[in-house]
Amino acid sequence: MTTPRDIADAQLAAYNARDLAGFMALFADDAWLEDMPTGQRRATGKAAITEIYRARFGDNPNLHCVVHATMDEGDFAIDHETVTGLADGGRIDCIAIYEVRGGLIRSVRFIRK
Repeated sequence: MTTPRDIADAQLAAYNARDLAGFMALFADDAWLEDMPTGQRRATGKAAITEIYRARFGDNPNLHCVVHATMDEGDFAIDHETVTGLADGGRIDCIAIYEVRGGLIRSVRFIRK
């Protein structure tokens, strides 16, 4: 059986390889992304998520995510992450909460610093 942690780890590997097809293969068709503090949906559906990450991977050839800590509970894999290699020289520090059901990511909720 594939666990939510297995899926989160596979998603991280595809992200760091900027492998859009491999990355998106881990998402359910109706998955969504949310900025948790505001409750704002950043994307709903695989097509919308694909466009966000197509731009992110294409615009940031040195993109890399490091996971500092993990926690798993039921259908959730929770990571403390730092993303570097952004074209503007910035970085993203966040908590990412991956909800995984049936071996696919159903939602990702982000808490950004």
